[in-house]
Order: sequence, then C-alpha cells, then structure tokens
Amino acid sequence: MEYYNNLSRWQKIQLGILWAICRCFALLPRVIRYHVFGYSIYILLRLLRYRRKVVMTNLRNSFPDKSEKELSAICNRSYRNLAEQIINMISPAGISDKELMRRMNFVNIADICKVMDGRSAIFMMGHYGPWEPCSTLSLYLEEHTLVAVYHALHNKVFDELFRRIRNHSNIELVPMRRTMRHFIENHKKRPMIVGLISDQNPTARADMHWHKFLHQWTAFFDGGEVMARKYNLPVFYFTHKRLRAGIYEGYMTCIYDGNEQVEPHEITERYVRMLEKDINECPELWMWTHRRWKHIPPEELLKQKF
Repeated sequence: MEYYNNLSRWQKIQLGILWAICRCFALLPRVIRYHVFGYSIYILLRLLRYRRKVVMTNLRNSFPDKSEKELSAICNRSYRNLAEQIINMISPAGISDKELMRRMNFVNIADICKVMDGRSAIFMMGHYGPWEPCSTLSLYLEEHTLVAVYHALHNKVFDELFRRIRNHSNIELVPMRRTMRHFIENHKKRPMIVGLISDQNPTARADMHWHKFLHQWTAFFDGGEVMARKYNLPVFYFTHKRLRAGIYEGYMTCIYDGNEQVEPHEITERYVRMLEKDINECPELWMWTHRRWKHIPPEELLKQKF
C-alpha cells in the first residue's frame, strides 16, 4: 500500500485499467495466451527486428565458431522465447496459488530443505528461460519468506503494476538497493530465501572481479556471494525443464552449502559456469537483447587469450 498511496489519482486510474486488462488476460486458456498472443508477439518482434543488432553482436562475440546462418537462427528462436517470457510476466495476475504451482513445479524440494536445514538461503538464477515463474518457490517452502529482488521501474504506474502481478503468498518484493538492509533487519525473525537474478550488468566500480563467460571477460553482481559468505548461507542455482509453453519443472542445484571454505569469487564463479553451460546447451533461452557487455575490462585481461 505504501507505493500505491504515493500515486496520483490519475495514476491510480491508469493502474486500475491496466490491472483489469492483465487480470482478464491471465484468466484466458493457456492455448490462447501462448499460442495466439504469444505467437503474435513473436511475429511482431521479428518484423520489427527488435534490437537485432544488439542480439547479433552478442551472439557473434559469444559463439565465434558459429556461422552467420546459425547465429541468425538462434536470434529468431530467441524472439520466440522472449515472447513466451512476456506472456509469463503477465500471466500470474490474480491467479490462485494452486494454479501458479501447476505452472511451475519444483521437483527436488526435499533435497533443498535438507541442505537449508531451516536456515536462510540464496537462490541465484539468470535471464534464462522462465525466470518470472520461479518465484512460485515461495509456495513450496512455506516456512521461509521469499525475498524477490527487483529493479524498480521509473514509471510509477508500471512499477506498481508489476509489483501487484508478482505479489502472491509468502513473498516480499524488495528493490535491489535495499536487499542487504532488508535481510539484516528481518532474517532473524523468520528464515528467508533471497532470489537474485545475477547475470545483469553491474554498476562499474574499481574493484570489480571479471569472469570468463561466453568468450568474453564479464562482470557479475556479487551481492549473493557477499551475503552467503558473511552469514554462512547455502546458495542454490535455478534451472528448468520446459514441458510445454507456460508449464515448467524447476530444479535447484546447491553450489555452496554455507559451511565450505571457499576463496573469494568462487561462489559466483560456480554460478557463472552453470549458467554458461545452460546457455551453450540451448542459447536461444537467454535474454540476448540486453546490452550485457557495456564495461571494458582492464587492459591486462584483454591481452589474455581464452
């Protein structure tokens, strides 16, 4: 309500209209949402050549051994995935917990609980496949609160709209800048799961650590590792299996148990390797439309060969 009360009357009207549209859309049969609207969005993305130069540049740098024909095919398939993820972003609007769990079934909950043993934990994922539906993990681990970290949008109406869409049982939406403070203030009250999409381009700083990733030196958000090492939190990596459009199975792999002695940056490195493996196996599922490699690594790294 804090965010809603900060909106003007006209903004609240806009929000109400958009929410009603999203709510009606979410109630449509899956076939209509994904195969009618989803395919239409896919065709539109291809016709508009949405950020195609960005996508092709990223693909050429990431897969130097692939031909232009292969890269173009990956680009087109990535538009199909992007269309599906756009539908995934809207589809949870006002949907019941039972229906949300049907759309994303986590198959190794018992293994996750065994490792956590009642502790808080970090869950790291990338913009790979269905990142939005994975927040339904909060419905499977009821003894924990899922902290879904997000980037606040500049448009207040759309920011509140997506907060509403993502807000279901046992979840707290926290802006990225407040993640650490929120954890410190609340983790002793109830165990928490901090969900981080860690493959975005971080803010440039002098002490950034660089990882070899897709044939390029790449910087990653390291907030998950910082929290894990400071508070001895287990860290899990999310991946998935697509059963059909909008229906998935989620898997969590432990990459740090919270007790192992590791070198600085090792936890992030393990995350990077798992994400890279997934991308190499099915590259069209990653979000290539982002200008991911904005920062220039130090000159001594550029001289090194992969």
